[in-house]
Amino acid sequence: MGENMYQVQRSGRFKGSMASNIALAVEASKLYEEITGAPLAAWFASAGMPTGTLAWSTLFETQDELATRNGLILASAKWGKLEDKGAINATEWGVDQIAQVIVWPATTGPAAPVGSQVLQSLVRANQGADPMEMLQWATRMAEVAGRVSGASSGLSQFGFGPDWGTYSFSSLFTDSKALDAGMAKNMASTEYLGVFMEGRKYVDPSSMRRVMLAKIA
Repeated sequence: MGENMYQVQRSGRFKGSMASNIALAVEASKLYEEITGAPLAAWFASAGMPTGTLAWSTLFETQDELATRNGLILASAKWGKLEDKGAINATEWGVDQIAQVIVWPATTGPAAPVGSQVLQSLVRANQGADPMEMLQWATRMAEVAGRVSGASSGLSQFGFGPDWGTYSFSSLFTDSKALDAGMAKNMASTEYLGVFMEGRKYVDPSSMRRVMLAKIA
């Protein structure tokens, strides 16, 4: 693992049978690894995103590495057939995003077991926030959230699109029971709530969003 690490993520909304669409998402995950040699996590959005949303994520160290993988994908006849198959039910694609990892989680999305639950919380700095103070607070928030809840906690920052500059806090739990227990621990922790409320100095409240995803591959 190099000095820098990035996560690329893609999401799309699909119509029709969710079971069939999930099977397609799993097939894409397996084929991506077959072609590129790199794992691709597949996710089902269970809250905070439009109904029928599926997502994928993978990690890479350099833009050159990502470009090499993309080249392999584009040259694959198998992948082309799968894209045509997926286009039948795809109704909308989200903005492809690349985020730089700031706090490395103990367990990454691609390495997490199927059934894992992820909470992803997105915030932007307010106009008066000092960038370095915001970064220090966000780093501390990620550390405290993981330690208190028991989640694999990470922090990254989006580098492209309308969410450019947005911080993404991720809390990965092994299953829904662990998520319930972790959230209860956070709400009972004066340390967690204290650091969370400190964020009022830095965060634009209108930017706050949270989504929940379940790993399917």
